[in-house]
Amino acid sequence: MSPETTESACPNCAGRSSYLFHRIRDVPVNSCLLFDDRDAARALPRGNIALSYCAQCHFIYNSAWSPDRTVYSDQYEETQAFSGTFSRYQKRQAEELLTRYELFDKEIVEIGCGKGEFLTLLCELGKNRGIGYDPSFAPARRTEGDMEIEFKREFFGPETTQSAPDLVCCKMTLEHINNTKTFAEGMRRIVSPERGTVVFIQVPDVRRILAEGAFWDIYYEHCSYFSRNSLSHVLRSVGLEVLRIGAEFGDQYLTIEARGVSPSATLQAQHDESGEKDSLAKSVADFALTAMKKASQWGSLIRAVSLAGGKAVLWGSGSKAVSFLAATETEPHVKYLVDVNPHRWGKYVPGSGTKIVSPDFLAQYQPDLVIAMNGMYTTEIVGDLERLGCSRAIFRALDSANRQTASRRAS
Repeated sequence: MSPETTESACPNCAGRSSYLFHRIRDVPVNSCLLFDDRDAARALPRGNIALSYCAQCHFIYNSAWSPDRTVYSDQYEETQAFSGTFSRYQKRQAEELLTRYELFDKEIVEIGCGKGEFLTLLCELGKNRGIGYDPSFAPARRTEGDMEIEFKREFFGPETTQSAPDLVCCKMTLEHINNTKTFAEGMRRIVSPERGTVVFIQVPDVRRILAEGAFWDIYYEHCSYFSRNSLSHVLRSVGLEVLRIGAEFGDQYLTIEARGVSPSATLQAQHDESGEKDSLAKSVADFALTAMKKASQWGSLIRAVSLAGGKAVLWGSGSKAVSFLAATETEPHVKYLVDVNPHRWGKYVPGSGTKIVSPDFLAQYQPDLVIAMNGMYTTEIVGDLERLGCSRAIFRALDSANRQTASRRAS
């Protein structure tokens, strides 16, 4: 059967060679909004996902996405900073960025700063001054270390007035933007080649998602999915020269660093990164079947534990958990989601309406199966399970990043 072509132009390159390769229907339109009661969480509107692949720039996007469906407010709880594993990674990343570009006593703008942790690190470690844009920023969480930062609870857009800084940071935000080229043009507008402005972007790496059949990493808010080629393409198309590009955090994140060039400069033509075109096209073709098989396997495991009288919990209550529960159809068999973020405790997640509890809750609950939503946290989670006396629990992790510890008992 021939692939179903899409009528719309690719939002990353304006090409018309996109085709649909995977559909998911009736998913929550927000996965990080938190609710005080189960009924409200379950009543959240739903939408559809139609993943389309642009054969021209290798960009993947949800062609069924609607911008008026998603909500970003201070009820949007996305931070991972309460994890020691993630905090160490983020600090090391900030230190390397500051050192590589000598960003000390400089001006920094972060677009999509979330709760402000990374921008605060950049300003504290480099004695810099910062401006952060994000409607989900929570003023009550300001710390003594962010006094040199102005947080603006608004979207960064074409109407935003902002002078050129020394660093433009956009971390885990571009995947939420549908018209990626227009957004990149907005970033380029505040980049000064004369000042030497550096651009740093981090997004999920779609190559890993496709290769692993990681269905848990597909959700409505993420309307854009990048590979090396598609991310490089959109930056070059708006006059940004790519300096570095790589994969981090168990190959889950794609990072890119760039600088603006003068209008008269000629950028080096984009080349296919390590034969990415062919491997990505194959992963696109295989994804639907791979994802279906994985969802079935995980669902069977959870139902088997539940039917035997056991108790299963998911460790992690963010977007991955919301997507995982929906795809595996295991909401009735998973009573609790565990999270180290205290701002999530006692709340309910969208879609399934499953309740979030603290790790300490497990000392009394004593689960039989614990599934980590991210294998990068395996050591941290297993340590907590041992501390809480959950030695009989079988531990599994979704991602293959930590294959050597992804399936084991907590003891």
